[in-house]
Amino acid sequence: MSENALRRLQALNAETEIWWDSSPLVWPNFVESYMAGLPEADRAWFKKETDGMFLDAPVSEWAFKGCTTNPPLSWAVIQKRTDEWIDVIKEKRKSYTGKSQYGLFKEVYLETVKRGAEKLLPLFEASDGKLGHISGQVDPNLLKDEAAMKEMADELAALSPNVMVKIPASTSGIPVFRYLASKGIATNATTCFNVPQIMAVAHSVAEGNKEFKASGSKRKGWKAVITQMSGRLEDSAAFRGYINKMNMDISPLELRVASEAVVKKTAALLSERDLPLKMLQCSARKHVDFEGNVFYPHIEMFAGGPLIYTIPPTVIGDYLYHYRDREIVNGWNAAPNAAVMKKLLQVPYFVKSYEEDGYAVEQFDEITSLIENAAVFSAATNDMIDFVGKYV
Repeated sequence: MSENALRRLQALNAETEIWWDSSPLVWPNFVESYMAGLPEADRAWFKKETDGMFLDAPVSEWAFKGCTTNPPLSWAVIQKRTDEWIDVIKEKRKSYTGKSQYGLFKEVYLETVKRGAEKLLPLFEASDGKLGHISGQVDPNLLKDEAAMKEMADELAALSPNVMVKIPASTSGIPVFRYLASKGIATNATTCFNVPQIMAVAHSVAEGNKEFKASGSKRKGWKAVITQMSGRLEDSAAFRGYINKMNMDISPLELRVASEAVVKKTAALLSERDLPLKMLQCSARKHVDFEGNVFYPHIEMFAGGPLIYTIPPTVIGDYLYHYRDREIVNGWNAAPNAAVMKKLLQVPYFVKSYEEDGYAVEQFDEITSLIENAAVFSAATNDMIDFVGKYV
């Protein structure tokens, strides 16, 4: 086939966007490491495909229209490019007048976001602010502190006009979306799994956007997206715990229908209610069929949809490689499997995730998927704090 799999996925719908789920700073590391794991006969092919896809290609040819990062992914930049970033840390230490480990961490973290934003700025400028955003996330440890999230969000937004601030869809996070939208600051909702969270974010953003329009501000580049963390919803200990406790026959592949239902329902609601946001799908999970073929149901079920995929490096490599000779079929127009939905709707955890009133905003911090994800992200952030803090 003349076009690679990602470009054929994009071609199904002009409203589909594919984003790089990592810092653009590690793009060269990805190409080198993934190619090294391929059969020798396929390496030249992979190198040719990736050479024309991103940073070294003309902006008009970029396959990725944005990037998503967070503190753990910024920590990955330091881990993959350690010597380079130790030098950066030492330089930051010279100008840092504080004495806390956290203060120096924040300086370094903001620098990773800023440098990533610089890489995407040509696309942002060429598209008049419609594309080329990079998501920079507030510290995951702050998800219950509204004031602290607002303060760090303003710091992130000041780094570059194409920084899209990532805020958790926690109880305290919901009002932050209105605050940022009222200032024309682009946002991405994270730690977000279900219909109640998505719709709460959407209404908060919509209110802020009204205030921004009324202000007469000329700020460019506003965009709001909502991340649905597909695999992290379905892999939740609470979700699987209910299924096991109820002795239900729901396979791992069938479980992926849960996020299909959530994303397709909320995308329809956003459109019907004229809410100015776009769904973003992340956390695609790998499956292998009985013949050993690798496939990604989360990518397949949303193919052809007016949404954003943010795809991590390894999955990008897998999709390019394993789908290179496969037809990319529209999955967006198909309804979630009715038989599987009948089973899922017997599981209380899914019902609360699927119904718009399944959780009140005041209950968001109690959602098991949120608690699990926050713990993982906070731990990785704390690892970065400890590493950078050694240089204080």
